Amino acid sequence: MEIQNKKISFRSVKETSSLILAGKKAAQKAIRENTVLGLSFTFTKGNKVYRQEGNGAVIFVKPIAARKPLNIKKGTILYAKAK
Repeated sequence: MEIQNKKISFRSVKETSSLILAGKKAAQKAIRENTVLGLSFTFTKGNKVYRQEGNGAVIFVKPIAARKPLNIKKGTILYAKAK
């Protein structure tokens, strides 16, 4: 089995900001469509998960466990396991 090295290309700031804007617009459109169709959707706010029902009622689902930040120093080599 041959392992191929994939070249990682970084996106420019302009490209990244346009992708973020497109994602926000898509999320807003999906929320509007769910509301019109009377469907519920789940979202996070802070460290909590909420579900908004089709009638507009917001229900608390569960808290999100806080993660410890990774303590990575300059020069640390990270390895990812291939599946």
